[in-house]
Amino acid sequence: MELRVANVYNNLNGINSGWIGLQSIVKVKRTIRFTGGKNKDKVFKEIAYFISSLPSNTKAGTFNQGIRSHWSIENSLHYIKDKTFREDSSRIRTKNAPANLSLIRNIAINIFRENNYSNIAQAIRLISNDISKMFELIEG
Repeated sequence: MELRVANVYNNLNGINSGWIGLQSIVKVKRTIRFTGGKNKDKVFKEIAYFISSLPSNTKAGTFNQGIRSHWSIENSLHYIKDKTFREDSSRIRTKNAPANLSLIRNIAINIFRENNYSNIAQAIRLISNDISKMFELIEG
């Protein structure tokens, strides 16, 4: 069960003028019920605020859909990077190394997806010892 209500506010009186291009503020009320895991059968309610430079006549449904699809992508990418590549448990924490490795993981995921692998863990198992197959995927 998930309920979302988005409200768009275009009256920006009193908002700092330093927000160049700001057209509206969006308030999203969410009710989420978890059906599995450690939060099974728990219901969470939250309110999130967003700022937008889209035209002030943009409908609330457009914002709702955009915000939802953004988080869907974000969550699916994070899940793969954490569960498949164990990014969150990485001990590499100095200088540019964490960002560089994250970028390499993103590239690998994109290469697999471009080659029609929907299960990244399975793709890694299938090609991990096949250098010629790896080059084949990279070359497209």
